[in-house]
Amino acid sequence: MLLQVAVLLPPAAWATGPTLTFGVFASRPEAILRDRYEPLTGYLSEAIGKPVELKLLNQRQINRALASNRLDFIVTNPSHFLMIRSERSLTGVLATVMRTWQGTSTTSLGGVIITSARRTDINSLTDIRGKSIATPGEHFLGGYQAQVLELMEVGLDVRRENRIKLVDSHDRVIRAVLAGDADVGFVRSGLLEELTVSQPALMDQLQVVNEQQLTGFPFRVSTRLYPEWPLVALPHVDSRIIRRTASALFALEENAPVARAAGIAGFSPPADYQSVEYLARELRIAPYDQVPELTWIDALHQYRIWVFTVLILVMLLVTSTLWLAKRTRQLSVEQGRLRRLIVSWPQPMLMIQDGLFVDTNRSAVELFGYASRQSLLGKDIASFSPELQPDGTLSRQKMKVLVTRVSEGEVSQGEWVFQRADGTRVWVDMTIAPAHDSVERKPLLLCSLYDITGRKQAEQKQRLAASVFDYAREAIFITDRHGMVVDVNDAFVSITRSPRSYAIGASPPLPIDEGSSVFQSARAQGFWHGEFTAKRGDGEPMALAVTISSVRDENGNITHFVGIFSDVTRLKEQEQKLLTLAHYDALTGLPNRVLFADRLQQAMAQARRQDYRLAVVYIDLDEFKPINDAFGHQAGDRLLVQVAERMRLALREEDTLARLGGDEFAALVINMSDEGNLEGLLSRILSAVSEPVWVSGHRVEVSASIGYTLFPQYPDLDGDQLLRQADQAMYRAKQRGKNRYCRFVPDSF
Repeated sequence: MLLQVAVLLPPAAWATGPTLTFGVFASRPEAILRDRYEPLTGYLSEAIGKPVELKLLNQRQINRALASNRLDFIVTNPSHFLMIRSERSLTGVLATVMRTWQGTSTTSLGGVIITSARRTDINSLTDIRGKSIATPGEHFLGGYQAQVLELMEVGLDVRRENRIKLVDSHDRVIRAVLAGDADVGFVRSGLLEELTVSQPALMDQLQVVNEQQLTGFPFRVSTRLYPEWPLVALPHVDSRIIRRTASALFALEENAPVARAAGIAGFSPPADYQSVEYLARELRIAPYDQVPELTWIDALHQYRIWVFTVLILVMLLVTSTLWLAKRTRQLSVEQGRLRRLIVSWPQPMLMIQDGLFVDTNRSAVELFGYASRQSLLGKDIASFSPELQPDGTLSRQKMKVLVTRVSEGEVSQGEWVFQRADGTRVWVDMTIAPAHDSVERKPLLLCSLYDITGRKQAEQKQRLAASVFDYAREAIFITDRHGMVVDVNDAFVSITRSPRSYAIGASPPLPIDEGSSVFQSARAQGFWHGEFTAKRGDGEPMALAVTISSVRDENGNITHFVGIFSDVTRLKEQEQKLLTLAHYDALTGLPNRVLFADRLQQAMAQARRQDYRLAVVYIDLDEFKPINDAFGHQAGDRLLVQVAERMRLALREEDTLARLGGDEFAALVINMSDEGNLEGLLSRILSAVSEPVWVSGHRVEVSASIGYTLFPQYPDLDGDQLLRQADQAMYRAKQRGKNRYCRFVPDSF
C-alpha cells in the first residue's frame, strides 16, 4: 500500500495560516487509510505546533490542488514526483518513507506480479504474453511501471500485446485475480504481507511470478527495487515549518504507536531517485513522453535577428551591385581618352580624378590582386586600404588631405598600406603628382606605386622576434651549435630563479645524463620535445615541458638551438591530486570502491598463479546512525576517521582496507595460509572498533558486523560475486546479534 501526503497552506506567511492540510493518495479504501494516518497527522500537529488536517486525494485532485497552490508538502509516488518537478519549482526532497516487516526496515519498493495459485500455465514472465492484466493505474510505480519495464527487458511489451484493466486500487487488483476477472495482477511490494495480517489464507490463494530473493528486503517482489515515496516541501512553505516537519519525521521511531498505525518505520534522509528517471525515460512516460516540436514560426522568432540581418545584407548587396554597374558605365566613356597616359608605365600606375580611380594599368591590377581593371575603376584609394594606416591615422582622412595638397600643385611621397582582394596587405612606396590636362575641367592626379612588402615583412619579423623573446611568458633560451646558452629572456630568469649571468655560458636546465641525447635528436630531426624535472636556483623542484629546435643557415648547417620551456609543476601536482581523488576516499584517505575492485582483481589473478588463498571481508559499523544523528555529520566523520585508522593498524601491511561508502568498509586479506589466523585478525578488528571514541566531548562506542568469504572457490567467481558473498555474510552476523564475524557458507544462504 502506497501513501501520498500533501500539505495545504496559502502562499502568505506561515504564521497567518493556522491549519496545515495533509492529503493522502491511497491505493486502499479510504476508511482504512483514515484510521491509519489520522494518528500521524495528530503527531505532526503536536510536533509542528499547528493544527494538521488529513485529506485523502487521488492523483488528479492532487494535481488540481498543486495548480491552485493549495498544498504545502507532498508525499507521493516517485513517478508522480518526477512529473510534478518538471511542471513547477520544488524545494527538493525532504525525506523518504521507510517501511518495515518483521523487524527489517527498507526505503525501497518494487513491483509484485501475482496470479491465482490454481493457475499452472503462468510460471515465468514470458507466460504472461497475451494474458489479461489488472492494475490500479498506469501512473503507479510499484503497481504498473516497474512490472512493465521488467517485462520489456525479456521482450514483452504488455502495453501492446496484453489487455490492461485499470481498477483504481491495489485491493481491487487482488479481488480481480481471485475472482478470475484477470489472469495476472500488478501490485506494489508490501501489500501481500500487510493483507495477510487480516487474511492469513491469502498467500495460499495467490502465487508470485518471477519472485526475487533480495538480501535485506523483507517483502516479496518480482522486479528490481526503486526508492520509496519522497516527501517534498512546496516553495511557499516557510523554512521554520520545514525544519519542524523534518525534525518530527526523522524523530519518529519504528516502534512508535503512530508508525505502527501507519504501517511504516518512519522517514529517512532523501534517497537517490535517478533509477526512477531511468524507468520513466525507458517507458517514455511523463515527464519524458513528449518531444518538443519546432515550427517555422518558432524558428523565425528564435532567429529573428539573424533573419533581419541577412535581409539587410541582401538589400545592401543588391543596392551596391546596381550602383557599381551604373558607375562603371559612366567611367567606360572616359576610358579610351585616358588610357594613353598610363598604359605604357612599367610600375603600377593609377589615374585619379575627383578622388576616384579613372584608369589603371595591368601592373596595378596585379598588385591589388584583382582579375580586371574594372574592379578598381570608380573607387577611391581609401577603398582599397585598411581603416587605419600604421601611423594610426584614418586612411580615408589621410588620403583626402594628400589629394587636396596634390590637386593644388604639390608632389606627395610616402609609404602606404593597401588591402588586396584576398584580404592580405601590401606595403608600397607611393608617389602622387599632378598631371593636368588642358581639356579637363578637373585636375588629373598620377599615382605611382612601388611594392616594398618584402622589406616591411622582414623588418616586422625582426621586431616580432625581439618582442616575443622579451615578453613571452614561456622561458626562451638560445644556445650555440654546441648547446651552450648565449642568451635567455626574462621569463627564463623568473621561472628558474637564477640570475641571467649564471645562465649565459652554461648548459640549459636539462638533466646531465640526457642533455646530449636531446641535442642529438634536435640535430637529427630538427626539434625535440619532452618533460623534465629540474631544480630552481633556490633548490625547489620544478617540472618543465621543453621544446628544442635547431636553426640552420642558408647552407643547411646548424648555427644555433632555440629552446622554449614552460613550468608545468602546478599542472603535475593537480594531475596527482585528481588521480588520488579518483582512487581514494576523501574523508579517511583509504582506497575507494574503484581502487579496491582493481586490487581485488590483481590479488585474485596472483592467487591463481601462486596457488594461495585470500579472503574478502565486508565490515559494517553497528549503531553508527544514532551517533551521526545525535552529534551531527562532522562528529560522525571524525568517528569514521578514527575507526578506519584502528582497523588499518589491525591489518597487515600487505592487506588492503577500503571505504565503500557511509559506514561500510571492505578488506582484502591475501596469502592466507590458515583460516584460524584470519579469525584472529577479524577478532582484532572487532576489538579495535569497539574501543571507546571521544566525539564532540562525549564518550561513544560502536561495534562492527563482519562477513567474509574465501577465494578460490568452485565454480570460479569474479570480484563482485565475492564482495556480495561477504556482504551477505555480514548481514548474517547482524542477525546473530552484531559485534561478530560470520563466514559465507553457500548452503546457509
